[in-house]
Amino acid sequence: MDEPQLPQITQNSGNTLETCVIATATLEEHDLYTQSVPDTSGQDILLAFLSDSLPSQRDLVNNDWCKDYLNRLTSLSLESLKHEPILVEDEQSKIQKELAELSFREYKSCIHANTCSTEINSSLDSLNLHLSTLSSTIPLLENSCTSFLQQTNQIIQQRGKINTILDCHNNLLEILEIPQLMDTCVRNGLYSEAMDLSAHVARLVSRYSTIPLIQHIERDVKQTMQLMLSKLITLLSQQIKLPSCLKVIGYLRRMEAFDEAELRLVFLLSRDAYLRSLICTIDNEKRDPVYYLKKYIDIFRENFFDIVTQYRAIFSDEGGALASTPIYSSFMMPPTPSSSWISSSPSDINANSLGRRTMTAATAISDYTIHILGQLTSVLAEFTPLISDTSSLSSILTQLMYCGMSLGRVGIDFRHLVTGYFETAVDRIIRKMITDGTHEFCDDLKRAIKNVDSPSTWMISDKKSTNLSDLRPSLVSSSSTHTTSSFTPLITLLDYPPIAYLTNAYLAAFNSLRLVAPVSLFHPLGNHISQSLMLITDLLHEYGDTLVKHNHDITVLQGFNATFGQSFVPFISRCFVEGVYGGLMSGDCVNRPEIIDKYKILDTLKDFLPTPRIASFNLIDDDKSGNDAPKDNIDDAPKDNTDDTPKENIDDASKDNIDDAPKDNIDDVPKDNIVIDETNNTSEE
Repeated sequence: MDEPQLPQITQNSGNTLETCVIATATLEEHDLYTQSVPDTSGQDILLAFLSDSLPSQRDLVNNDWCKDYLNRLTSLSLESLKHEPILVEDEQSKIQKELAELSFREYKSCIHANTCSTEINSSLDSLNLHLSTLSSTIPLLENSCTSFLQQTNQIIQQRGKINTILDCHNNLLEILEIPQLMDTCVRNGLYSEAMDLSAHVARLVSRYSTIPLIQHIERDVKQTMQLMLSKLITLLSQQIKLPSCLKVIGYLRRMEAFDEAELRLVFLLSRDAYLRSLICTIDNEKRDPVYYLKKYIDIFRENFFDIVTQYRAIFSDEGGALASTPIYSSFMMPPTPSSSWISSSPSDINANSLGRRTMTAATAISDYTIHILGQLTSVLAEFTPLISDTSSLSSILTQLMYCGMSLGRVGIDFRHLVTGYFETAVDRIIRKMITDGTHEFCDDLKRAIKNVDSPSTWMISDKKSTNLSDLRPSLVSSSSTHTTSSFTPLITLLDYPPIAYLTNAYLAAFNSLRLVAPVSLFHPLGNHISQSLMLITDLLHEYGDTLVKHNHDITVLQGFNATFGQSFVPFISRCFVEGVYGGLMSGDCVNRPEIIDKYKILDTLKDFLPTPRIASFNLIDDDKSGNDAPKDNIDDAPKDNTDDTPKENIDDASKDNIDDAPKDNIDDVPKDNIVIDETNNTSEE
């Protein structure tokens, strides 16, 4: 069995021994030095000397045990110091022996310690390298941590906001749904609820005006309010009753979109737009002027009456300050052809109104009334000239009179504005009828004058009902006994077909005139009739001169002239004065105005009458039959119910039956013209 080998003294142990030897030698030299050099500096000088002389052992010199040992040495005597190296050597030997024994006994631990020391040195080197890398990485880590901390703070703040939003989720949801809910209310006509939502949003804006969400909701609500304003104005432009109209105006007032004066203008413009839309629906009926005017008047009467009554029920004219408020102060609307009543006129231009008249709230309804009545008169001026029969004119005029009376209850009686158009139309129609009949008669006369035709060939029928001399007693008897009406044509007129045809033309004109007989046309039409008869009279006189010049027999012409001047002319005059106008314009029997100058006609024809005696006799008889007869037998029917009399006493409930009501109650004026039967030579009424 091998003997255990003693462990070798390690390098470190050798170094320790060497250190001790060097230290001993040093101490000896120091002692010598201290003996030769006086002790002037103490322990500090000694330590400094040792540190300079032993640079490799500087850390060892500076240890505390070294200082204690130096203190001990300095406290020994010289003899003790001389023996101190021996003691140090003995101590060194003892330590080396103990160290050898320890190394032998604990050699494995020493080997392990050495190995660990080597590994620790290599690990420390590797650690030093990694420590450098770590030192360069730490600033980046620090920056990353700072950035992470900032992001974390933002996330924390955002999370706090989200938690707050989650806590107030229900309230926020209600606020966010306000625009959509308000839009639904407006589209479904729930305007009161929409106004409440708008007021709620206004309160939120006043409290949280800086919050972007509230500002966005406010913008959406304002857009919805604009939609509501448009729908409300559209409602005013449609068919609407007074209760609904009051609600709409109430909503507009709550919205405060217009002031009170502007609101009146908006109302009138909207209702006028609805009225114009109704009128546009009958534009296709303009081909029939009568039907168009009737429909136009019906629409005008019903809707304009509603506009005025609704306006007066909604707006009050009692406000003194409001009466002078200009409507165009802030509410400017461009003039259009359909709203010309708000455009300016040269006399009403205000320098501050951009060329528009300054309309006040008190004059709005008045200006609109003038505008709408101007439209009515324009329509009448356009279409009444297209109507060719007085029955239609009478029906339309009656309808307008009822309309005027109805509007008169609200202070808009316009009847005096429309009568002139009907007077013009009636005058045109009657003049045309009289002129056509007169021209037809005159054409026959001119043809006879040109061809020098004998009177017997065209003036007299084939068989006369009676001769002129036999007709006088029957005329006198008829006039004295009044067996026939004073407006019944004399039977003797049938003996002369031209006079009969002329009578038919004049009676047709008078029957048409009776339906609507304007008092203002009494003298113009009378003068026209007189001129027409004088034209015929002049042509008869010319025809008589032509016959005398060519030596033709004028006996038939004399009878024709006698019948024309003594029977036809008085009959036509009586029918016009008393039959058409009911004697209203005739005055008394003595001072009756002569519309038709019978004496002038007879004086023109005096050279071609049968005899002066017969002419005088006939004129006297005719005057008696026309003037001396009792008035109770001349006209049995009342004259006060013609169409030119006022209609104030007629009930408004009968307005819808205007066209069905009878137009006249005069029965004495012949309704039918004279009809000539060429075969039997008889006459009918």
